[in-house]
Amino acid sequence: MNEFNHESQPFDTSNQEDLTPAQKDDIYAVYPPAPPYPIYKAEPPLTPAYIPPQKKSSNFARYLAVAMLAIAVGGTFLGLGLGAGYVAMQHFIPEPPPAIEAPPQTGFHSISLEPMVVAIDPQIPDFTDIIAQVKDSVVSINVTAVASGGRFFPSFEQPTGAGSGFIFAEHEDYVFIATNNHVVDNASSVTISLDDNENVDARVIGRDIESDLAVLAVSKAALEEKGVPFTIAYLGCSDSMRMGDSVVAIGNAMGLGQTVTKGIVSAVNLEITINDPNSRIPLTLDVLQTDAAVNQGNSGGPLINQNGEVIGIVTAKLLGQGIEGMGYALPINDIRDLLNMLKEQGSIQQAFIGLGTIEITETDRDQFNLPAVGMIVRVVVENGPAYNAGILPWDLIVQYNGQPITNADEYRAAIFASRPGDEVIIGVYRNRTFMEIPVVLGRVE
Repeated sequence: MNEFNHESQPFDTSNQEDLTPAQKDDIYAVYPPAPPYPIYKAEPPLTPAYIPPQKKSSNFARYLAVAMLAIAVGGTFLGLGLGAGYVAMQHFIPEPPPAIEAPPQTGFHSISLEPMVVAIDPQIPDFTDIIAQVKDSVVSINVTAVASGGRFFPSFEQPTGAGSGFIFAEHEDYVFIATNNHVVDNASSVTISLDDNENVDARVIGRDIESDLAVLAVSKAALEEKGVPFTIAYLGCSDSMRMGDSVVAIGNAMGLGQTVTKGIVSAVNLEITINDPNSRIPLTLDVLQTDAAVNQGNSGGPLINQNGEVIGIVTAKLLGQGIEGMGYALPINDIRDLLNMLKEQGSIQQAFIGLGTIEITETDRDQFNLPAVGMIVRVVVENGPAYNAGILPWDLIVQYNGQPITNADEYRAAIFASRPGDEVIIGVYRNRTFMEIPVVLGRVE
């Protein structure tokens, strides 16, 4: 049944040839003829009309050959067209600009690392054997001082600090240790240790504030009784050191025993000024600079070159925010004689010239129309070395033994380097006339 027609058929229409004309008219009245193209198509007929198959054309092979020939000819013309187009592009289309490299990307990236073998640079010295050779001459120093107990308690001794030193000479009964004066200043008792275990009493036999040097004496018998071996450090030549030379510092860092730090010589012939509260005036010292780590307790210890020679005494470091690796050592060539003087005499005998002076700067020179900068004499000590040599007030000192004197530091350093009994030549201007006056220096009493 047609799904779009729900009416029942009043007549049997299976054989329309047997119907009368009136019956046919009734059928068409109920079932009008369908339009040529119905809008909705019903179910397909159960028995579709039979369409006989078409007969195969006998010209199929001919058509196939013609089609293949057309494809071949078209392919040939296509290849020619592409080739001509490429040639035209090479002649008429400009080349693209060179590629711009992308800027490197910043940030952290995960990378794969391959293991590799790095050869050791033979120019970098190995200090292992040198340290083993030198360490038995380096000592740790511990200092105690008497502290006041106030009105109601007795005075007592208490540890006040730690430092370092090294054995630089020996006698029949004693060994002598070089260190800094600020290590043992105000000490009531001093002990040294060579192995960080056994402590041996030491005695301060000489010290000097101006050079910041001190010398200790230790009994050989006391060392032998403790079973502590020792050696004498070899003093090298600090004048031969250059910027970049490798060095090591050995000392009692932080009072914890011997440690070693390695670095290079950062500067030579450097002048620093230390505000030592125990000194009458700020100390101006000629030093070597090193980036070997220097900590509290390293003061007085040796700075050693790659030959195992002591080329300096570690004395100070520069402190401050953002400051690293700026340690200083007294050059051994500058203090060798002073150490021997402290060992033999107990003090460094300062030369005395007997003058009171004032520094003349460039501003003073220009303002007062003076001939040069230098030290102008204000006081001449009666019967002193300068008085006896004929130096007068208002003389302008500009030379000392041929070396120019332009400020107070140079003048003081020149006298400090001299010894009692030395004859020195003082160059002065007097009434705008230059003259040289010989002076025999005296002794500071």
